[in-house]
Amino acid sequence: MTRWKKLLLAAGAVSLLLWARSALFIVDATNTALVARFKRPMATLYQPGLHAKLPWPIDTVYRFDRRLMVFDHTPTEYLTQDKKNILIDTFAVWRIAEEHSFLAKVRSTDNARILLLEIITAAVGEVVGTYPLESFINTDPEKVRFGDINQRIADACRTAAARDYGIDLIDVRINSFNFPLQNTASVIQRMRAERERIATKYRSEGEEEALKIEAETELETRKILAEARREAEQIRGEGEAAAIKIYGAAYEKDPEFYRFLRTLEAYGNILDDQSTIVLSTDSDLWKMIDQGAP
Repeated sequence: MTRWKKLLLAAGAVSLLLWARSALFIVDATNTALVARFKRPMATLYQPGLHAKLPWPIDTVYRFDRRLMVFDHTPTEYLTQDKKNILIDTFAVWRIAEEHSFLAKVRSTDNARILLLEIITAAVGEVVGTYPLESFINTDPEKVRFGDINQRIADACRTAAARDYGIDLIDVRINSFNFPLQNTASVIQRMRAERERIATKYRSEGEEEALKIEAETELETRKILAEARREAEQIRGEGEAAAIKIYGAAYEKDPEFYRFLRTLEAYGNILDDQSTIVLSTDSDLWKMIDQGAP
């Protein structure tokens, strides 16, 4: 056997060995595999480990990442229901759910990201366009609709991805939102004007309540003072009546002594240490001073 024949036989043996070796393939723990026979996918999905197939080019192995993957895109500008521009940053968590559909319509994770971008952008634009700006940012927490907006976006994206591409969207959410630079100043001005309006409203309500409290307090004060004066007049009247009654009883017991006391009180009211009077010797006052009380 010549040298060239030996080389040809050795090359043929190596080629045959390599061709036969292509019948074996390994599936990694992070992947699943689908075997296609003459480019037509077969039903069998292979789990991690060593498997056999018909050698190339009869059977071809397609591997798919079975892990959860994150899709995060740069902020995109959208228009709200009241025609306000906002920048929305979204993210999605997804995985390959149906390998046959994914292989037929998507084929690779790079293509999947492009398709997910189209699905998410369309869903976000459609949902955001049905809500006014105050549903995203508001001083009243009850008017913020972030939960409803996220849920509607997730439902729309999940349905389209599963139906068209065999992708399971675990979650889709708005990561953050902001305003375009050209709108930031006007938005801040509107927010400041809104807060000033609310402050003015609260201040007006406070002043109105203060005036109301002052009026009620003044009315209550007048009522209390009127009641106190009425009670004082009543007590004074009762005291004067009691005094008159006591004076009457005292007068009945000793009229002469009572007249004497009343005379002294009268003299005490009209005389002081600076007074000068001229009395006749037969006046009652002179007799009282000279002789004492009868």
